[in-house]
Amino acid sequence: MGLSSFFSNLFGSAKETTQDLAVEAENTFEEVKEAAEPIIENAAELISDVFDSIKEVISENTNADYELVSETVVDVSEDGVTETDSEEDK
Repeated sequence: MGLSSFFSNLFGSAKETTQDLAVEAENTFEEVKEAAEPIIENAAELISDVFDSIKEVISENTNADYELVSETVVDVSEDGVTETDSEEDK
């Protein structure tokens, strides 16, 4: 009987200790989350302000009449195949 009560006390106290640690970890997590919330909101506002400033600077420094020019790039390393080429030439 002494041995069984020893093991039940040993594992019973380990279970209680684990539960206590889990509750403490959950409480700590909630405290950290609450403390970090204003910092994260402030960072989001600052990032938004930076993006707005960048957009403003870009719009001030670009020419409104500027048109995007597209170029056609041709690979001249091989001869082009046309409809007049026969199957033997390919």
